[in-house]
Amino acid sequence: MAVRERVAKRHDYRCARCGAVWVSSRDHIDHIVELADGGTNDESNLQPLCNEPCHREKTEREAKARTG
Repeated sequence: MAVRERVAKRHDYRCARCGAVWVSSRDHIDHIVELADGGTNDESNLQPLCNEPCHREKTEREAKARTG
């Protein structure tokens, strides 16, 4: 089983933020702590997020925090 599938399965194929059903062809596996902020590619640092709005909002928030 691929990492992407294992991470999604660990969360019962639900978005870790809103709980919506996670769809592999549409949604994302996200780094909980971004690589730029010292996170790793370890599965414990990965979570399934729906593309809209959860992943987009998290990415925007993190980018804003980095740039001030």
